[in-house]
Order: sequence, then C-alpha cells, then structure tokens
Amino acid sequence: MRREVRIAGFGGQGVISIGVLLAKAAGQFGGQEVAQTQSYGPEARGGACKTEVILSDSAIDYIKPLDLDLLVAMAQPAFDTYCAALKDGVRLLLDSTMVTDVPARFSNVARIPVTELAETQMGQKVVANVIMLGALASLTGWVTPESCKDALKATFPPKILDKNQAAFDLGYTYGIKRN
Repeated sequence: MRREVRIAGFGGQGVISIGVLLAKAAGQFGGQEVAQTQSYGPEARGGACKTEVILSDSAIDYIKPLDLDLLVAMAQPAFDTYCAALKDGVRLLLDSTMVTDVPARFSNVARIPVTELAETQMGQKVVANVIMLGALASLTGWVTPESCKDALKATFPPKILDKNQAAFDLGYTYGIKRN
C-alpha cells in the first residue's frame, strides 16, 4: 500500500528533519520502500519549507504525492498554502500551538500542541519536530516506535539522543491519547 505525507512549516522548525527521520524509520529500519523529497525557500530560517515522504510495501515508481493521505502542518502560513488543494478526506495533523484556523470542511483533524509541549514539558522548542514525529507514528501506525527510535539513534549524537527520545515518547503518548 502506498502512503503519502507532506510535512510543511517554516525553516528552523525541523520540518525537513521530520521527513528524513520518517523515511529512515520506514525504510532503513522498517523494511518499507521510501522516497523523501524536500523544498525550501532561499532563507535559512523563517522561509517556507516542506518535505514529502512516500511509504510503500512495493517499489515506488513516482516520488511525488499523487493522492496525499496526510498533511502535517507546523505553521499557519504553511497550512494555508497547502489546504486549498487538499481533498476533503485527507487527514490533518496540526501543531495546534501554531495552526489555529482550519476550514470546517476538514473533519479528520488531529491537533497536537507540539510547540507548547516542547516548551513546557521538554524546556526546548527545538524538539517540537521530534514530538510531532512521535504523534505521527502513534496516530498513523505507519512506522513502529522501535524503528523511529532506531532512526533517532542513527541521526542524533549521544549528547542529545536522550532528550530527543524523550520528546518522541511524549509525542507518541500524546498521539495515543488522541486516538
């Protein structure tokens, strides 16, 4: 089965990192076929950015989304940019700290305050993206927590690994409560 996700926000939120971690978890550690692409503006921080990840149990012949299953939005401007083209049944996973205005036509919406959780529970806004990865994993079931933690281990140095694993666990647990 082919699953398509677009993760959007602005530079500095770790949007691209979510896509890379998801692709590693699914492909390198989960045995799935994956394709991950990214796009961002010329600004290092603050500009629009997105990453798209295709997950499949068979070979992927086209690496761009054809029929998006999930939009993850980390910022209102990013959500506004992509929501007009979305089909009505698409799932939304939103950082409710940053995305507050959602048209009524969307009924399959999970709102997780990842930026607020990062600041209040973890003491660092920088781990909001890993909290979002945890929420994505628990809400979709597309990747296992074990494969995500393996991706974290393969990506982060030991000095910051524990903090990122705790952030993932927080998002995963929060997502389970939303299911």
